[in-house]
Amino acid sequence: MRHRTMVSDAFDTHNVVCRLAGRRTDVRVNRSPPSSRTSRCRQSGAVVSAHWQDSRVARIQLEAGDDLVQRLAHENDPVKAIIELIWNGLDADAHHVVVTLDRNEADGVVGAAVIDDGHGMAPEELSSAFKWIGNSWKRSAEGSKGEKRPLHGRFGQGRLRAFALGTQVVWESVADSLEGRRLRSVIRANAATRNDFDVSDPIATDDDAGTRVVASGRDSLNRLDDDKTRDRLTATFAPYLIARPDIEIVYDTTRLQPKDNIEHDQTRPVEWIHEGVTRHAALRIIEWRNADERAVHLCDGEGVPVDTLDTAPAPDFQYSAYVLWDEMPQHHNEWLLARLESTPSVLGALLSEVDRMLDLHFESRRAQRRRQLVEEWKVGNVYPYDGEPSTEEEKVERATFDVVATSIRRHIPSTKQQKKLTLGLLRESIQQRPSDVSALLDEYVGLAAEERDQLERLLKRTSLSRVIQASSSVTNRLEFLRALELMVFDPDASKMVGERAHLHRILESELWVFGEQYNLMVSERGLTAALARHRQLLGDTQAHDGPVKLLDGRSGRLDLLLSVAATEHDRNRHLVVELKAPKVVGGPKELAQIKAYAKAAAKDPRFASSTTDWDFWLVTSEVDDDVRQEANQEGRPRGLVFEPKMPDAPGARVRVWVRDWGQIIEDAKRRLDYFQKSLQHDPSLDDARDYLRRNHGDVIPEGLLAKDDDNTDEVG
Repeated sequence: MRHRTMVSDAFDTHNVVCRLAGRRTDVRVNRSPPSSRTSRCRQSGAVVSAHWQDSRVARIQLEAGDDLVQRLAHENDPVKAIIELIWNGLDADAHHVVVTLDRNEADGVVGAAVIDDGHGMAPEELSSAFKWIGNSWKRSAEGSKGEKRPLHGRFGQGRLRAFALGTQVVWESVADSLEGRRLRSVIRANAATRNDFDVSDPIATDDDAGTRVVASGRDSLNRLDDDKTRDRLTATFAPYLIARPDIEIVYDTTRLQPKDNIEHDQTRPVEWIHEGVTRHAALRIIEWRNADERAVHLCDGEGVPVDTLDTAPAPDFQYSAYVLWDEMPQHHNEWLLARLESTPSVLGALLSEVDRMLDLHFESRRAQRRRQLVEEWKVGNVYPYDGEPSTEEEKVERATFDVVATSIRRHIPSTKQQKKLTLGLLRESIQQRPSDVSALLDEYVGLAAEERDQLERLLKRTSLSRVIQASSSVTNRLEFLRALELMVFDPDASKMVGERAHLHRILESELWVFGEQYNLMVSERGLTAALARHRQLLGDTQAHDGPVKLLDGRSGRLDLLLSVAATEHDRNRHLVVELKAPKVVGGPKELAQIKAYAKAAAKDPRFASSTTDWDFWLVTSEVDDDVRQEANQEGRPRGLVFEPKMPDAPGARVRVWVRDWGQIIEDAKRRLDYFQKSLQHDPSLDDARDYLRRNHGDVIPEGLLAKDDDNTDEVG
């Protein structure tokens, strides 16, 4: 015979008490009812029914609102269900708790079982164990029944959590009854009617005491077969297991052994004042050697978790922090409100002090870890620096390296060769591209958002910016000059590089090649647009009608118009660069074009200004003999081919120059010569291609980035 939750009729008057969301309803049932009678009360969706079978046994059905039961079950968190069921076994004085996962043919997890060797549930205890939502006997108990261990499950919701593991749940419990007989009871429940628990008649058995919970019927439990789940379980039960080494929890054939995974374990007293009263607690911080875990647990004084905060500081550490306070169970589910209160409650004040202590702890640990790691790397011959730093710049760079490397410690490979390579690459990134370090690490090691933010803050130190950004800029420029040589001088590469499609677009972001003083004003715009920018620079806001024309009446089109407003002598200087593709040889036609632009500027009074210089450059890789002779005339600076008079503006100057890429590159190298010698950086073709790939990959032809089979550093 099977009954729904059985209650012995031991008294003349029965009190059926329903606790639901903190409310209480009493239903009184007289001893001498008809053969079948129903008593009901409705409050917040709760219904209590008593169906009399005979004068000795009553079938009591507790029906709570299904949505409430489903919320209490936390069916989207099967890990929480496993944790709750393990605690139930430990609260029953179990010394061994084993969790097994049920897998289908595709190796997917479709169910779970939790078995413990605790004292089990006697038949007379089943009604209280499965009748109440809340009102657990553990709330008033000082400890477990046998060994007086600290209790976890004080809220009477454990049985509902099992529905997160399956749509069908079976409890099989062996326990000693009050009469001293050992009995086996089986309780079955179905998610379709979560508030109904079918209890079989107890039968005598010689089996050992304990409880077995089996859940099945779900196909979305693969989270249980995950290293993160094992880490979460280990962290949750760590204080309990460390204090009780004779207790064993086995999860999916692997024993949880938190003590073997501890890197650092420290407990500190916590003292805080609330409403003039000094209070005391403790903060235990366990740092893990290898675990994907970072959490702050609010626990009772014995280390049994009551709540877990939704965030935790120090993303560069793997740890579990346990706030140990005897009164914590009285503040279950209050931490979120305590965080938001303008006037801190006793829990809010405690959490503020814990935040402060965690920050201090991890700052100290970072410094300690930094020293230890550096020493380990030096001894292991993988540290990418030799000797001691000799300059202030080297000290800053090395200190920055130590900070960054420590922050990503858990992402560094374990083998010596890979570790040495990773640390060496990190050093190069900090030296050459400090602004890219955070993005680089995020791409290769997948930093969490908090870790990335912390790393970016570390890289924003003023001293670091002054020292390393300067060296990074020089290194990038040297690599670009090497790339420019490749594009304009290499016979094969120069055939791929077009004037407007490639070279023009690249140089728009590399204007320093023409001189440090220039900024881009107009790119690939007509003379009329150039005039507008020129007048704007002079502060002239008046409208000037009519386009600017060449002497033959055609419109001219500039490649690059660069400008600088010099602070000395209050002069404005414009540089007009007419680019030609590397394969184009500059001849009379190209020279006539640049001269036409200059003559248009000289003729138009709107360009003329006594405080303005105009320089027009024809830039190409090679010029023919006629142009070369014109560019090397006696009495003129090398390259100057035309300088018309400006009768309407005696102080103005317009000049036309012929410059080849060899001259431009050599001038730029000369400006960088001192820094190149200091950095000892002589870029290779691979460095040049890498620079183009990083900075101009959306513009440069793909064929130009391919390595030559006979890779050589000579450019033809």
